Amino acid sequence: MTYAEFQTALRSKHLAPIYLFYGEEDFLIDEGVQAIIESTLDPDVRGFNLDVMEGSGVDAKDVVAHASSYPMSGTRRVVVVKEFEKLVSTDTAKEILSTYIERPLESTCLILISLGPDFRRKPFPDLKKRAQLVECKPLYDNQITAWIAERARRKGKEVNAEACRLIQAYVGNSLRSLQNEIDKLFIFVGERKQVTPDDVSTVVGATKGYTVFELQNAIGRKDTKEAMKILERMLDVGQSPQMIIVMLTRFFNQLWKLSDLRLRRIPESEIAREIGIAPYLVRQSMEFHSNFTTDQIERNFKTLLEADTTLKTTTLDPHLVMDLLVLSLITHSSEAAHISL
Repeated sequence: MTYAEFQTALRSKHLAPIYLFYGEEDFLIDEGVQAIIESTLDPDVRGFNLDVMEGSGVDAKDVVAHASSYPMSGTRRVVVVKEFEKLVSTDTAKEILSTYIERPLESTCLILISLGPDFRRKPFPDLKKRAQLVECKPLYDNQITAWIAERARRKGKEVNAEACRLIQAYVGNSLRSLQNEIDKLFIFVGERKQVTPDDVSTVVGATKGYTVFELQNAIGRKDTKEAMKILERMLDVGQSPQMIIVMLTRFFNQLWKLSDLRLRRIPESEIAREIGIAPYLVRQSMEFHSNFTTDQIERNFKTLLEADTTLKTTTLDPHLVMDLLVLSLITHSSEAAHISL
């Protein structure tokens, strides 16, 4: 079963006598094992009815002895074996475990963990027949933002799509690292229900050095020297060029919307809501807007798209592509630097 199917089965209180967790996403494995322990064993009897062993340092007979023992002061016993593939490295161990797998004790939940099981070799074929297998695969790139949003909803928080994309761009696809940053964000926002891109930049971006918001502010001021310094530092610590492009596109989209709002003489009090920024940033955005004509803003959209395409379709040095991009966004005149393939 998939990890999502396992979660559904566990919520229905259906517990198998043997589980095999396997796959590359160890965060999901750890979370799944912990979920079984918490749903099965009361905290006051956990010390009596929970055994956790390493496959590389335990004998198969000891594992079976623990799994065959009845629970104390409870109805269930949980036995966890990590690195299970190392436990079954000998024929004797395979036979001992296969015998137990054929007739497991119903009051025990035996949890086996293997990052790379070989289902052609015993006892893994026996486990396929008689145990509940839970595959924990890494999420695809396009699944990460939904995962972040769902984790937030579980805690009563809302992280909009833009903030989710920014978290992923800063952190990558490691679920463990993502959860660590999500936890920091929740501490930072406190009782507030909404997590904004500004929050992400402040909390997550701070661990990466300069943030994309500092870069866009330097570009907004047309401070070439500062912008290039910030960009270099961001790239040196591994921040994603694609993330930078996404956020700079957002920045110029806000300035483009501001052109229309100023023409229509929309009050400052309404501008923040219209372009999606905090009210205290309106005056600063208007100052940035005054540094760019509408034609320059529209040409910058084209430049950002060209840079994104170049990064995805060529082997040009990303640092060079981003340097040329920032120079072009600031100068953008007939003699400006342009990205060419």
